[in-house]
Amino acid sequence: MTQLPVTEIPKDPNRSTQNAVSPFRYPGGKGFMSAFLKQRMSKLDKASDKVLAEPFCGGAGAALILLADGDADAVMLNDADLRIFSAWHAILEEPERFVAKLRDVRLDMEEWYHHRDLVSGFSDNEYDFDVGFSTFYMNRTTRSGIILNAGPIGGYDQRGKWKLDARFNVERLASQVEWLATNRSRIELSNMDALSFIDRVRRKPTSDNTLFFIDPPYVKAGGRLYFDGMSEAKHVALSDILTSGTVKHWVLTYDDAPLIRQLYQSQKCSNISVNYSLQSKRRENEILVEPSYH
Repeated sequence: MTQLPVTEIPKDPNRSTQNAVSPFRYPGGKGFMSAFLKQRMSKLDKASDKVLAEPFCGGAGAALILLADGDADAVMLNDADLRIFSAWHAILEEPERFVAKLRDVRLDMEEWYHHRDLVSGFSDNEYDFDVGFSTFYMNRTTRSGIILNAGPIGGYDQRGKWKLDARFNVERLASQVEWLATNRSRIELSNMDALSFIDRVRRKPTSDNTLFFIDPPYVKAGGRLYFDGMSEAKHVALSDILTSGTVKHWVLTYDDAPLIRQLYQSQKCSNISVNYSLQSKRRENEILVEPSYH
């Protein structure tokens, strides 16, 4: 493939993995994009509330940093998967119950299997606190934070250097949940198809002062990092919305796949380097897309 220009993503001097705002961890998470997104948010109208919207929010690492640092007045978090939504809903709507559960839950393999089975067997169509907590538990105790089809930190025999509790600092997680509860009025949570979410938000009167940060399931990763991957038709439909000119401010990140280059060839495309921590730490080139008129 043709070499794309490279966009150097600036480091956020106020943030690192040690003081993340989101309680979730995600492989290839986009918290590192916070300084870049702050620059884009600064171009919005300062006289009105500035909103950051994430149609595929996952762990919402970037959005919550901008909210905490005052670069966004409000954030809109959407995830189509009911398990992820249930985790966020439990945190935001039942924070005291969630924190109590954090402090009470065991960190052993019997407990791990219980939460794994609850998450993998979930098939309901409405919010469930227990499934939400189990989803969060798996995110904090599996290798790289992959919620399904990943082994536990420390291995099934717990003989590894790190154990299940390696990424489960209860008091730190409780503090993050409590901060989110305090800022609940500035967080809008939804459980919609991502394209429907974008269509709904772009029709709001506030859409001119809303930046969409869009980080969809990738073309080549399939469903591995996500509960639900995206079909080619869905990737095409997303590009139709974004290239139509009806969404004013957006930033899109993807794997650097031929399909994505083709769909967004009329837009401003560049490569960025993303740090993954899956089987081993590695950096991957991904594609950053912005509207051509920026």
